[in-house]
Amino acid sequence: MKPFRMLVGKHLHDTRWSLVLSAAALFGLGWLFVFVTALNEQRFLERLSSSDQDVQNQMRWMRNLGVTESPSSASLIVLSWSHPFIFFLISMWAIGRGSAAIAAEIERGTMDLLLSRPIGRGTYLAAQVVVAIAGLVVLPGGLLAGAAFAIRFNTLREPPTVAVLMLPALNLAALGLPIYGYTLFASAFDHVRWRPNSIGAGLTAAGFVAYVVSIVPVLDDWKWRPWFERVSIFKAYNPVELVTTGETLARNAAILGGIGAGCIAAAFVVFAIRDLPANA
Repeated sequence: MKPFRMLVGKHLHDTRWSLVLSAAALFGLGWLFVFVTALNEQRFLERLSSSDQDVQNQMRWMRNLGVTESPSSASLIVLSWSHPFIFFLISMWAIGRGSAAIAAEIERGTMDLLLSRPIGRGTYLAAQVVVAIAGLVVLPGGLLAGAAFAIRFNTLREPPTVAVLMLPALNLAALGLPIYGYTLFASAFDHVRWRPNSIGAGLTAAGFVAYVVSIVPVLDDWKWRPWFERVSIFKAYNPVELVTTGETLARNAAILGGIGAGCIAAAFVVFAIRDLPANA
């Protein structure tokens, strides 16, 4: 148990600044989204009922993201939680930790030093996974904390509770699991970091493109649209629905968690049986 705690502490120490800075950025975004909602809430509600064609076209985007005809303040706040920059920060952490877990250590030639101590491969990789998952909890927690702080100092029509906003924060944390999982799986095969980085980034970018295609209003009637919806992990992230009914959390968490857990388990198997390079 001591080697495991030592490894967890080492990895947390190595990644502390990137994690703190990313969480701080998300805290600022969480505060900003509430502030902007408080300023523009009434104007947004008026636009929803507007008969102007250009406005209606814009509103179709919102409805494809789950916004109803009479959205609550919570819906308008978490609507912004689908901003690409939030996806970027979560993905950057998941991909970075996944590729660093095995391939980066082999590339640096430090894997042999770590495994020369009384540390098994399973213990080493388990510590990496714990730190990665901890980061996937901390980052949405920063977003949630920023929103909770801002709600106290801004006037909203229906101020949401922290418990309401916690559901989309949990869904966002779950979104990072498959990204980390398939990057870690690629890292388990490799001995250089750039390839799992490229694979993780490529799969994530493809999933995000499929997600965008599935919500573009002009493609509502396109026959291939349902296929794009099925292949994108981002469709299992629905923050607006979670603050209205909350019915999709269990299903989406099961999908995202299942993909992530399956890839992580496969990475354990590959890492346990693979031959490491002589300098690793």
